[in-house]
Amino acid sequence: MSDSDHASEQLATPAEAVTASGSRWWRTRRGLIIALLVSQLLLAAIALAVWVWTPDAPPLPFLPASTARLAGDGATYESALPLAQAQADAWLPGAILLNASMQVDWPWDVPPGETTGIPGTGWLTYAFIAPWDPPGRPPGAASLGVVIERLSGVMMSQDSIGWEEAPEFREPPPPAPIDSTAATLRAEAEGGTTFRRDCPNYRHLSRTFPLAAGRTEWPQHWVIIYEDSRVPDQHGLLLRIDATTGELLDRSGEAPACDEAP
Repeated sequence: MSDSDHASEQLATPAEAVTASGSRWWRTRRGLIIALLVSQLLLAAIALAVWVWTPDAPPLPFLPASTARLAGDGATYESALPLAQAQADAWLPGAILLNASMQVDWPWDVPPGETTGIPGTGWLTYAFIAPWDPPGRPPGAASLGVVIERLSGVMMSQDSIGWEEAPEFREPPPPAPIDSTAATLRAEAEGGTTFRRDCPNYRHLSRTFPLAAGRTEWPQHWVIIYEDSRVPDQHGLLLRIDATTGELLDRSGEAPACDEAP
């Protein structure tokens, strides 16, 4: 080998070294990108698995075999509350009553005179709220809805919903001298019976709600709403009955006259 050939080989060696080094660097960068992509895919798969695994709401307990106590012809807000609360306790710890309603389905034939009792037909609905920390998600709350048939006292259905943000937790109204039945009868005496009698084919459903003190400008009281089926999105007749004295606190309503077309 001549001296010129040897010199050329020596000159070429650094370039080849740079090329080889560049090749190794390119392979390392590609490997890093692939590793990052794989890790991202794994994280996405884990997130999807957590999302799929995490329920949208807490699981529901089995419907109870027991029934609510009947008070007269049917269950009432008070008589069915222990059954509903027991179901809520089996659902989540710390569940408290958020709101409730006693629906009364009145007969279409309104007899003359004073109403002395409420029929057993209708429904009771209770809504409970409780803190809930679902796995893989931020702490929030959940609500449980329970529906009980008044005539039989049987719990017919329940549903659970998860909330991202918990509402304000307030204690439910305490027991009062005027219970749901007495409040409904007071509402009947304060215009409910007359309201139904005017056109019973449209006005044969009422709902009784308890409201604790501090929720409104009035003390603890009952709200009794009579529905007119022609305007179901409005309060046909709304009466507020004091839960301690039975006094009528307020009256309002937006029902059309009975001779108006539906």
